[in-house]
Amino acid sequence: MDETAFMAEAEAVAGRLPGLSMLEAGLLVAMREGIAADTRSFSNLFGVAHALVLRVVNDLSDDRRLVTETGRDARTQRTRLALTDAGRRLFEAQPEPLAA
Repeated sequence: MDETAFMAEAEAVAGRLPGLSMLEAGLLVAMREGIAADTRSFSNLFGVAHALVLRVVNDLSDDRRLVTETGRDARTQRTRLALTDAGRRLFEAQPEPLAA
């Protein structure tokens, strides 16, 4: 997935759930596309502080229940993630086609 397609998908996901930030949407897209399955990989790939990514994961897992932790390295805090059913449903929601 190229950068343009990634950003378009993140914007679409963010538009499907009010209050979802672009960082949150980007993490969800990266997980779905297999670009980053853990917080450290996402942090390094996108140049975002790992602590900020961990904070976003807390919001996505605790408040929104869109992701679930599948493992955590106690030393590095690298957290492995998976989309929940609710997280997967965000990608199933398709906007109505535009009228010609």
